Formats: sequence, C-alpha cells, structure tokens
Amino acid sequence: MGRYVKAENLKLKRTFARKLILFAPLATLLLTWSLAAIWFQVNAFNWWYILLMPGLIALICTLSDQKETKKLEYRGVLSLPVSLKKVWIAKNLTLVFYAALSNLVLLIGILLGGSFVPNPLPFGASCLGMFLIFISSLWQIPLCLFLSRKVGMVGTVILQVGIGDVLGILFATKSNWWLCPYSWTARMITPVLGILPNGTLAPSGDPLLNPSVVPIGIALSLVLFALLLLATTVWFSRQEAR
Repeated sequence: MGRYVKAENLKLKRTFARKLILFAPLATLLLTWSLAAIWFQVNAFNWWYILLMPGLIALICTLSDQKETKKLEYRGVLSLPVSLKKVWIAKNLTLVFYAALSNLVLLIGILLGGSFVPNPLPFGASCLGMFLIFISSLWQIPLCLFLSRKVGMVGTVILQVGIGDVLGILFATKSNWWLCPYSWTARMITPVLGILPNGTLAPSGDPLLNPSVVPIGIALSLVLFALLLLATTVWFSRQEAR
C-alpha cells in the first residue's frame, strides 16, 4: 500500500492541488485578520469548517480526479496490472494526508494569532476543535472523489459547498442534527470552542453547549467515512478501460 500512496502523491507533484494545502488556510488567516482582527480566531474556525474546508476538499478531490481523466480517462491505471482497490484507497489516503496538513497549517496560524487578540481561545480547546473538524470531514473525501467522476468539478463544488453548507447550518441547531453529516462539525465545535454555527459566541446555558454530542459526532463521522470508502472502493474496482 505504501507504494500506491507514493505513486498517488507523485501524480499531484507541482499541481494546484498541492498548492491548496497552504493557500487555503493562509487565505483564511489573512482574510479573517484583515476583516476583524479582534475576532480573528473565532472567525477563522467558523469560516474554515463552514465554507473553506468543504471547498478545499471538493477542489483537491476533483483536481486529483482530473489528473487521471484529462488525457487518458483512467486508462493509464485501468490497463495496468495493479489492484484497483489499492489505487482508490491510496488516492483517498493521500487526500486525507493533504487535508490533515492544511488543518495543521491553519491551527498553527490560529494559535500564533491568539497572542495578538484579547481573550484568546484556550490552546487545548483549539487543538481539539481542529481535530474534530478534520475527523468530521473525512467522509467528504471518498464522497467528493466519487462525485467528481459522476458530475465533474462544478457539480461537486455546488453539491459540497452550496447544498452541503445550507443543510449543515439548518440542521446543526436541531435535535435531529445527527441526520445530516454536514452538520456534525458545527454541532461538535459549539461545546468545544463555544462558537455557534452562525459564528457568534454561545451564551452561558445554551443547550448547544452540551458536550455529549462530541463522542456521537466522532463515531458517526468515522463510521460514515469507513462505509463510503468501502462502497466507493468496490465501485472503482469494477471500472473498465474505455
């Protein structure tokens, strides 16, 4: 499997997908600092998990898919004596690693920026919050890779960022939040960082501050990621060269 992951990583060398690992979090940090420095940390977290992280995943997934389809329509892979299951899993793992790096860059920027704002977010809570953003977004990677094959870049971005964001915000404050995977991040972030889905701070006693949702959200996220990875791996293993 290690060789497959190395191969997938090499395919994306010197591509815009690799550049997005740094560009997306740095753009988030610069934008939030320039617009409202006093709320820098809160806005950086909120804008990241509501809009920019889903957008990043949609883009790196579709760009990874386009690397294969632009000229050969995956014939360069499908015609080789390789395990298609391992190819697909390696593609997902590579993008998981990219997403982890991007989240780490943003976390470092948020922690450093906290030295210049009043009432900075606690170090431990910030680290846990970024971990939850990463974990609760994993399932979007196999989904977006699959969507890219079916509806292309524009369709994937619209479904992931447009429809997904709207549904996530609508469900995040509801009792049935667990029914919408796009709401899991926002719901878990509230008790950890005290940030509501609309970007404001939750008042003391707000029912959304109940921390019991965190283990539920983590479990749901990991299960959905495993199911989507398994389902899309089986689907991709049945592809044939055109």
